[in-house]
Amino acid sequence: MKTSSSSLCIVFIFIQTINGLYEDQIGKFDWRQQYIGKVKHAIFDSTGKKIVVGTEENTLALLHAGTGKIEWRHLLGSSAKSTITSLFLLSNGKVASVSNFPTIVRVFDVSSGILQWETAVAKDIQPVLCKWSVSKRDVISIEINPSRSGYDLRLTEYSATSGTENVSPATELPWFTPGTNCQLVFPHLVCLHPQDDAVNIVDVRNSDTHQRIELQYLGITVGAGQLVTLGVTKNFVSLRTTGTFSLYKVTDEGLQRTGAEWPSETVLVSVPTVKDTEARGQYMAALIKREKNYSVRIYDLETDQVLDDVSGDMKLPDQAGEPDLLSTFLMRKPNGELSYRYAISTTDDSFHYGSKKEVYWTREEALTSIVQVEMVDLPVSSIEASIEEEFGSDQPLSGILGHTIRRLSSQFRQLLIVAQQLVAGQISLVHRDAVGSNSKALERDRFGLHKLILILTRPGKLFAMDTLSGRIVWQRLLKNVNTDKVRLYVQRTSIHYPLEPQCTILTKSSTSNQAVLFVFHPITGEPAQFGSEGYVNLSYNVQQALLLPQNEETEYMKPLLLLDESAAPHVFPPTESAINHVVKMSNNLFMFVADTKSCVLRGYSLAKSRADQLSSAAVWQLQLCSSSDSVEEEIVSIVSRHPEEKVFSQGRVLADRSVLYKYLNPNMVVVATAGTNHPHHRGYLNLYLIDVVSGAVVFSTSHRRVQSPYHVVYAENWIVYSYYNEKYRRTELSSLELFEGQTQSNSTAFSSFSAPQPLVDRQAYIYPAHITAMKDTVSEQGMTAKHILLGLTNGWIQEMPRAFLDPRRPVVAAATPEMREEGIMPYLPELPIPAEAIINYNQTISNIKSIYVTPSSLESTALVFVYGLDIFFTHVTPSRTFDVLNDDFEYGFIALVLIGLTLASFITKRLAGKKSLRQAWK
Repeated sequence: MKTSSSSLCIVFIFIQTINGLYEDQIGKFDWRQQYIGKVKHAIFDSTGKKIVVGTEENTLALLHAGTGKIEWRHLLGSSAKSTITSLFLLSNGKVASVSNFPTIVRVFDVSSGILQWETAVAKDIQPVLCKWSVSKRDVISIEINPSRSGYDLRLTEYSATSGTENVSPATELPWFTPGTNCQLVFPHLVCLHPQDDAVNIVDVRNSDTHQRIELQYLGITVGAGQLVTLGVTKNFVSLRTTGTFSLYKVTDEGLQRTGAEWPSETVLVSVPTVKDTEARGQYMAALIKREKNYSVRIYDLETDQVLDDVSGDMKLPDQAGEPDLLSTFLMRKPNGELSYRYAISTTDDSFHYGSKKEVYWTREEALTSIVQVEMVDLPVSSIEASIEEEFGSDQPLSGILGHTIRRLSSQFRQLLIVAQQLVAGQISLVHRDAVGSNSKALERDRFGLHKLILILTRPGKLFAMDTLSGRIVWQRLLKNVNTDKVRLYVQRTSIHYPLEPQCTILTKSSTSNQAVLFVFHPITGEPAQFGSEGYVNLSYNVQQALLLPQNEETEYMKPLLLLDESAAPHVFPPTESAINHVVKMSNNLFMFVADTKSCVLRGYSLAKSRADQLSSAAVWQLQLCSSSDSVEEEIVSIVSRHPEEKVFSQGRVLADRSVLYKYLNPNMVVVATAGTNHPHHRGYLNLYLIDVVSGAVVFSTSHRRVQSPYHVVYAENWIVYSYYNEKYRRTELSSLELFEGQTQSNSTAFSSFSAPQPLVDRQAYIYPAHITAMKDTVSEQGMTAKHILLGLTNGWIQEMPRAFLDPRRPVVAAATPEMREEGIMPYLPELPIPAEAIINYNQTISNIKSIYVTPSSLESTALVFVYGLDIFFTHVTPSRTFDVLNDDFEYGFIALVLIGLTLASFITKRLAGKKSLRQAWK
């Protein structure tokens, strides 16, 4: 009996609460979308039902031609420089890919995606030229390297079945010069120098077969200042000048020109994949520019004629870019007629598949190169809009009668709206979704969980996605802009009904190289009434931009303060109310500019600004990097607190009931600089906490023998940053927390000029994984506990409580009862990665780049958007859902209990009355 009791006690001791996810909850509050990146190589298989693609993200994938879905994909390397340079479809149902940095040859099975073999190409020196091709049995590589007598050509053959390497002896190329453009059409190498008037052709198996063909013999006349561009498409090469386009077949005798007339507007050419192996190479497809549209022409190379009955026009989506890749497939219909399918990649990174009739599907691969993300609130529903109009301040009728009329008319309109939605099936009286709104309609829900995600991408394409489903609501391609430096600002949201929301994109013009603004409506994507179709061309370049607070005078529009290269401030929109708003704030308005290369920070004050002229004055300058020539150092990160972050608690209550006040400096930024010491080639990281109003360095620290990646999170009074420790070969997390002490200097306002020197607690931890992104959670009022989201290289997203990174955690031997009473855990250097802390469970996110977090209307819930090669959206609740009932809440049981209690109260009341009556008669 004692044994069973002790065993039962042991079982209860080891019972722990586990956070889990039920199967029916998968996809309820989260969604994932998988992508492959901008397509650089595309090949149809022999059936035309599959498309093998290689992308800029170094991803090899197989797409289903009917749906565009990914059958399989492989991320061949995570290096930023590594890309797929060549892609070939072999005759044995295999696909060969060649990646650079480092050069690796891989062969996969097309149907299953299983790796057959791979080999790394070792290079003693970087070749001047390297080209790849395939033969019937081998993968071919040629390299041109400098030698004593000039340049040598080396041929290497890799067996397509086993990867066995066969290197041929080097042969001399006396005619080769640097800068020559060469294309490998095995076994021939076709070369053309930009300043030469002849094409050189050599058989790579026998360099003695060199041929030099003058351009004039090829029918090409090159005028003064014109350049001839050499291209390759399978066993054909093309020569393009300013006004001509010619296609040639490479043979042992030289270049054989095709007799077909190729328009000068030919953009791309492609040798179609066909089912009939005997017909391969007999056709050629060309994409020709026709004003706003394009046409696909199919040429029969045997007859040198255009197949007009097969060719046709093609219309890409309105928001698509210019085509830069064409792959085609020819098939024969049951009636014997030829038909084609095409796959086109465009400059906006989208990938299209279609036929002569229409575009069947489009993959928006620009979502793999996201620059910035913002979430905006949706407009109110029609019913809530009528309520807003009822209580509006600009109503013509006043008094009791006016209020009564407005109330009756508003409720009648609401009744009509509900009836229309019931008839249309948009709402249900029986079932209501989790967020309390119609998931198909773009309207705000009760808890602020339904929002619109604005996504700005590197190709200059802007997307708006629904947080509930992940569908693209609208998209827009920015025109004539340089997106190397681009920024999105939300100036007004849809909260301020009936004022229209407004967003602004700051970038540079590709023609004038000066700043340009694009102003648009975030809900519809339509350009605002500014400039020409929403584009506002500025006559200056912008070096810094700042969103100012909103007020009623500016109609709740956040003015955008721009600082040009001469440090002159400008305001957008340039309205009188916005300028007056800036002038009122000018005494407390400061801006800073950072040069990341020279590590120079400059601070400016707008105190002398007037309504007729805004001006700035330099107030401080700070040089952070070393001026020594033996050190290379630059700014790698500048992080500030969220401008709208709310701090719930001003301090931490200690065990003796005293308060340790937080150092809450709203003007402080974290600047991280990294460099390499040349004599020892060892990396280092410097971290500076800088007050950008006074220019004072609040705190600084340094780490030696560390490497990137570096990630910094700054919130309230604490900073967490990560780096890779070279000495111990591990990722480490360091935590800083700043306090004023047990006396608060000023409880009402903070001044950078009289701020006390903070007390800094610091601690470092070992993290057993590599971090690619890091972000802290935020909430509406700052009451919810802070958690840190960590994106890992294996595709996980871990939610770590900030308490694990508390720098005040004592070692076990130094832990006191007072610290345990405060809830401070003992210090352990290794941080755990529990499986239940992975918020994306089994939804792996490849190549995570960044994490965006925004609060919802629920204090307990934050919205998380993760992007990289894939995108992922979910909700996190660091302190659990303390302000909302669970989904499995027993409404029926509670209703029965309330009904029972109500009946019991009536019964007991009646019984008590009878009892008191009887007692009164006694």
